[in-house]
Amino acid sequence: MKTYLIVISFFIWTNLFAEEKEIGLYNFNEVKLEMQTPKVSLNSKPLSKEAVATITKPHLIANASKKILFGYVKNDTEYKEFIDMYTKLLKDNDFKISEIKKEGEMVMITYFAHSQMAVRRFIDDDLNYNAKDDNEISKIMNETIAELEKNGMKVIGKYIVKTDFLRPTFMIYYLTEVKDFAEKEIRLRLLKKGEDIDFDLLENSVKIIRKDTSFSMLYIGKELGFVSKLATDEANAISKLNEYKKFLNDNNKQFINHKIKPLNEPFTSGDTTFKFLLNIYFFQ
Repeated sequence: MKTYLIVISFFIWTNLFAEEKEIGLYNFNEVKLEMQTPKVSLNSKPLSKEAVATITKPHLIANASKKILFGYVKNDTEYKEFIDMYTKLLKDNDFKISEIKKEGEMVMITYFAHSQMAVRRFIDDDLNYNAKDDNEISKIMNETIAELEKNGMKVIGKYIVKTDFLRPTFMIYYLTEVKDFAEKEIRLRLLKKGEDIDFDLLENSVKIIRKDTSFSMLYIGKELGFVSKLATDEANAISKLNEYKKFLNDNNKQFINHKIKPLNEPFTSGDTTFKFLLNIYFFQ
């Protein structure tokens, strides 16, 4: 099954979503569960705090790329449930469907963007929260939705997600303007690279909506890039910064800012002792 999924994912990458740098597919096919279909209907009216379905069937989690919603189904019943749910989501928000296609276990719904707006999805169990507390999950979800709406990004679907392969989490479908490249779109994103984030350097470049931890940030904007480099001294750090700026320029990436700071404890590797850390932020 894993080999089959790799082939399918490669097919998507090379033929359907050439501009997408990262599809972010989940392996839904390996989960076998018997669960209830969401009962909450979707519509184009503002979503109330009460109108939240709980999704437990993995095949009802669709991904979004360019002007396509896609997922995996294993039988005719799952296919119908997927199509019914997502064609309704699209039609209720004035999108016209151009094609419904099934290839093996993959199902794709292609639609026409209107006013250059398309559907995007956010689902991430990597946020810092108590996964056993539904109220906390709902609170974070509603705070996130409020920030999206405040920034003119209409939310058209929201769900609590409970499956065996993710911590209990939430999923949001919202609208944003289509760009030629996924990293250039204004999206809801998570920056989490393992290093502490210099939030002050990013406040004028993206909309920070949650400082999740010292090394995790939920934001609205283009895709951020973040690299850290060790340096022996400040001059070495500046030299590495200039080299990386050239790399960014050569690869059509936009430099945002940087910070050089001394390490709490020097780090020695071989004959070299590093005393400084260089953080570099840029747009992909």
